[in-house]
Amino acid sequence: MPRIKMLLLGHMGITLGAAATAEATRLRLSRRRARLETGRVSLREPLVSLSHRIDLRVLLVGSLLPDMIDKPLGLVLLPTVFGGGRLYAHTLLFAFALAIAGLIARSLSGKTTLLVLAYGSAMHLVLDGMWRTPDVLLWPALGPMPASHAAQGWLMRLLAGLTQNPAAYSSEIAGAIMLAPLIVVVIRRREIGRFLRTGVVD
Repeated sequence: MPRIKMLLLGHMGITLGAAATAEATRLRLSRRRARLETGRVSLREPLVSLSHRIDLRVLLVGSLLPDMIDKPLGLVLLPTVFGGGRLYAHTLLFAFALAIAGLIARSLSGKTTLLVLAYGSAMHLVLDGMWRTPDVLLWPALGPMPASHAAQGWLMRLLAGLTQNPAAYSSEIAGAIMLAPLIVVVIRRREIGRFLRTGVVD
C-alpha cells in the first residue's frame, strides 16, 4: 500500500475539522437535552465555541508538532544518522507523554495547552498512517529507531508529491476546505490580530 503523504494544510485542516465536528456534536446534544430549538448548529458556531474552550493556535501547532521536531532532526541536522522525517515525535510514547503531562498541568493549573498539543500530535500520527511503520510508532518496544536513508532529495520528492501523488494533493485540498471557515470568520470580522494574539474567534 502507498505511504500516506500529508503536508501543512492537510494536517492543520483535518485536525481542526475533527475537533470542530466533535464540538458541533457536543453543542447539538446539549441543545437537545435542554430542548432548545432543533439542535441545529451553524458552521461558525463550533469554531467560536471551540476557541473559547481551547487555544486554536495551539491546536494548529500540535497538528504539525511531530514534523516540526522530526523533520529538522532527521533530514537536516542528522541526515546521515536517521535519513528520515518520522522519528521520536511520531511515536505513541511521545503523544502519551504529552497527554500525561497535560493531565498533570490541567489538574495543577487548569491549563489545557499540553493536552491540546497531545491531541494534535495524536491526530498527526493517525493522519500519517503510522500504524504502517510499527517499528517507529511503537518505539522503543520493537527495537532502536530505524534509519530510512532517504534524506537526499527529500524536498524535491515532497514537492513532486504535491502534483503527482493523489494522496498528497487531495489531503491538502481537503485540509484547505476545512480551514476555510476559520479563515473566513477571522477575515470577515477583522480579527486577524486578535486571533494571532489569543487564538479566540467570535
